[in-house]
Amino acid sequence: MLSPKQIPTFFYDTKDFNTTVKLYKEKESLFDNVLQQMWKQAQEAKAFRYILNIRSSKSLKGKYKFLVQLNPERAQSRRTPESITSMQQSFNSIGFNFTKLTQQEILFDIGNSNTNDVIAINDSPLEQSHCLVLTERLKCLPQIMTEYSLYKVIELCLLSNSWSLRATFNSLCAHASVNHLHWHLYYLRHEMLLEYIDLSSFTSDVHLLINYPAKGFCLKLSSFKSIQNFVSQTFLVVSYLQSHQIAHNVYITRAKSRPSDDLYNDVRIYIWARKPSFGIKDTIAFIPAVCELFGHFSIKDENVYNNLTEDEVSNVLNDITHEDFLLTKDKLKHFLEK
Repeated sequence: MLSPKQIPTFFYDTKDFNTTVKLYKEKESLFDNVLQQMWKQAQEAKAFRYILNIRSSKSLKGKYKFLVQLNPERAQSRRTPESITSMQQSFNSIGFNFTKLTQQEILFDIGNSNTNDVIAINDSPLEQSHCLVLTERLKCLPQIMTEYSLYKVIELCLLSNSWSLRATFNSLCAHASVNHLHWHLYYLRHEMLLEYIDLSSFTSDVHLLINYPAKGFCLKLSSFKSIQNFVSQTFLVVSYLQSHQIAHNVYITRAKSRPSDDLYNDVRIYIWARKPSFGIKDTIAFIPAVCELFGHFSIKDENVYNNLTEDEVSNVLNDITHEDFLLTKDKLKHFLEK
């Protein structure tokens, strides 16, 4: 076990939150600077399985502007994912888990300096400053979202002054690779459709994402009077999926009102109910987890990268979300309104 004294602590307050940020014009916050600098130091210390090398990047032709990146090292060098067979799978202390991280891998504490809440590197990075947010790490909780972890991640997103910081969560049976509670945090400096796509009304607080291949639910910070209300209502949706053992993915992004806006004045949380991952065939050589549902694809094979089309991607996203969206929608609305 690492000594708390070995890990620096990042202290913050609500006055450090940035509710509005500007496109490509950000003056990075202290949080951004610390996160990026310590991530680079870990890279220099060779704490990663490989040096991030996105060999090529492009937007697919079509109306969804899917972002596709060629990153073969991630597929070749990453740790073998844990075998997940159930939404109720218990934590396994014998295999790899986040209590076994080295000091090089933990960047800093984001709690009370006891190394229970920390930010650590993802040693197989997808993008720049790709990290893991590990809340209540020493409790050895399985990969089942807690309201506390969601609140902590929202706070970290608001500490950033960058429009490009994103946070993601894969549930069990939705391509979570380690059954130990964690979120992903990374910078994606590409404008994405789901930052501003039109949504349909559902309940007073929850919206529907339907004009997109991956059908799902969305909550917006601007719909709530406080961060706590935003988190509580979001967690209510997630807890419904958890209690009914429905696999799900969650993506948090800055958002704006119109495509042409430079000002990001909102935060959106997308929630997808989806087919369980053990039942999905990897037919076009990408793993349809949370980033892919958002429109960000990491491709391992150059031939696939060169030939992938919007129609192929759309078909996969629709296949893994459409049925569960339809099965969940009305029951979830009844649950929320009750």
